[in-house]
Formats: sequence, C-alpha cells, structure tokens
Amino acid sequence: MEEKQKVDEIEENAVHNEEESSHTSHDDIEAIFQELALVKDKNAKLEQELADSKNQLARSIADLENARRRARKEKEDAVKYASVPLIESLLPVLDNFERALDAAEDRGEAKGLLDGVEMVYRQLLQALSDSGLSLVEAVGMPFDPHVHNAVLQVDSEDHDAGTVVEELQSGYRYRDRVIRPTMVKVST
Repeated sequence: MEEKQKVDEIEENAVHNEEESSHTSHDDIEAIFQELALVKDKNAKLEQELADSKNQLARSIADLENARRRARKEKEDAVKYASVPLIESLLPVLDNFERALDAAEDRGEAKGLLDGVEMVYRQLLQALSDSGLSLVEAVGMPFDPHVHNAVLQVDSEDHDAGTVVEELQSGYRYRDRVIRPTMVKVST
C-alpha cells in the first residue's frame, strides 16, 4: 500500500514538474521518471511475491485438509477392522468344531465328540487369551464386588465368611477391564 502511495506521489510530482518545467531541468524530470519506473518494477515484483505466497498458502491448506481426511479414514478403518486378528485366530477353532462334529457323526461315539469339543474349547480359550482375555479367579478368593456377582449366600463351615465357595458362571477380564463378573455363591 505504501508503494502505491509512493507511485502516486512520484506521478503527481512528475506532472507538477512538467507544468513547472521552466523551473526544473530536463535531467531532473528524467531522474524522476527513472525513479518512477524503478518503483513500478518493485511494486510488480512485490505483487507477484504476494500472489505466489497466497498460492502456496492455499496449497498448504489443501495438503493439511487431505492429511486430516486420510488420518480420519485410517482411524475409521483401524476401528472397523480391529477384530480381524481375533477372528483370524478363531477360524481354526471353527474348523476343529466341524471336524469334531464330523467325527462324532462318523463314529457314532459320544467319547470322540467330547474329546473334540474339549480340544476346541481349549483352542478357543487360548485364542481369546492371546488377544488379552483372562478368566476371573473366584473359588476360594475373598468376595470382591468389582469382579464377582454374588447370587447366593450359603452357610459354610469350611470357608471364612465372605469367601467365594462356588462359581456358577465364569467371569472374564479383557486386559485390565472386567467385561463380565463371575457369578458366585458366597459363604456367610
């Protein structure tokens, strides 16, 4: 903006100087016009630099927005497909369930089915354990309302009061969080 004012002043001076050319020499007028040309060149360069800076800023903003969009998409995909490793580890369990059922069907034996189902149970428990799942210990432990759900109280001479005497349904913890408390009987 200052450059524009400077150009305007120089042009006014030039016009004014031309009117008073009798007082100003031709060399002075020529110097004024050279100065005017230099200021106009400098102004043009500054305008080009400003345009380049605006263009660069617009590209940077677009790049940032694209990066945000990509990060958001990657996060959504990570959440969407977070279960894939667990599911992949459970596929062999499904295969063994099918084999156990086929073996029981072919042999007509309950023992083969029982062995197959026990094997699949251990494999399923191992796959879940590898993913961070663990059983909540209950029998013989002091009752803890954060990890146990007492559904019955029983008199027991073998256990101290407030001790879990029987597990009715298994409880599970995922990493540090209890996702299902163990259903228990507690001694009084």
